[in-house]
Amino acid sequence: MDWLMSLLVESASNLLTAFKYLMVPALFFVCLAYIAKGRTALKDIWRAMPEFVLTLKIMSFNVVFSSPFLAIYVTAIHAFLTSNNLFLIPTTFWDGVPMVITLFLAVFIGDFFHYWRHRLDHTKVFWPAHAVHHSDTEVTWLTASRWHPINLLTMRGVGLASMLLMGFPVYAILFNAMLRGYYGHFIHADVPWTYGKFGKWMVSPAMHRWHHSAESKAFDKNFGEFFCIFDRAFGTFYLPGPCDGPLGVSDKMEQTLSSQIGYAFTPRAYKPLMNALRARFGQKKNVIPGE
Repeated sequence: MDWLMSLLVESASNLLTAFKYLMVPALFFVCLAYIAKGRTALKDIWRAMPEFVLTLKIMSFNVVFSSPFLAIYVTAIHAFLTSNNLFLIPTTFWDGVPMVITLFLAVFIGDFFHYWRHRLDHTKVFWPAHAVHHSDTEVTWLTASRWHPINLLTMRGVGLASMLLMGFPVYAILFNAMLRGYYGHFIHADVPWTYGKFGKWMVSPAMHRWHHSAESKAFDKNFGEFFCIFDRAFGTFYLPGPCDGPLGVSDKMEQTLSSQIGYAFTPRAYKPLMNALRARFGQKKNVIPGE
């Protein structure tokens, strides 16, 4: 029972630490919203409060229950790739590359893998888990912490594996993860910024807000997190201006913790997948020769 008590104590400590570190960014993004939207920002924050609370519940669930398994999972991936020397680029290659270039390439290449991993999340197989992130109808900076445990595993797994496969040094891997975390919160912020002409090259809060739009014209658009180059290259770039329309998903998912976590384990969540499989592999009408 000692291991269980140790796990409970560690989970409680992690939860306390997580909430403590939320205070500073919360204050920052409240001020940012007020600068961008004035007094309207306060009304928007109050309207978003129910979703805000639900996101905190989902985040708390992950800190307490998902984090221990996630740590084991990520460690296992690291051990497997390194012990089998599965590197596309030798780790020694980066010794002769200037640190600034290494850091930039880590973020750029990491965004390429993130783009395709994100597109995979929007397939019928992985969507039921990713839908939790998109179920927020009042997207705010905290939405960046709203993840289903399954989605967390795919994100962390692909992210770590891609960095290790490229042979990046530890400092570059940590820098990419840290910057991705901070910028992820920023592009979810409720501010109407498009970056003007720079919005064609860097992902803006407005661009990512369109990714969360409930309007069909914006579906499966804007998968990048830092750079727009991959969305532009693969035909998924969409930025007509600030996104002021409805957000969220059409999936029948209640705004409760149990419904959000449990949705990916219900048969109805995979109905579109099953329908697609039936259409693809279902019995074809027998054709009589000569008819």
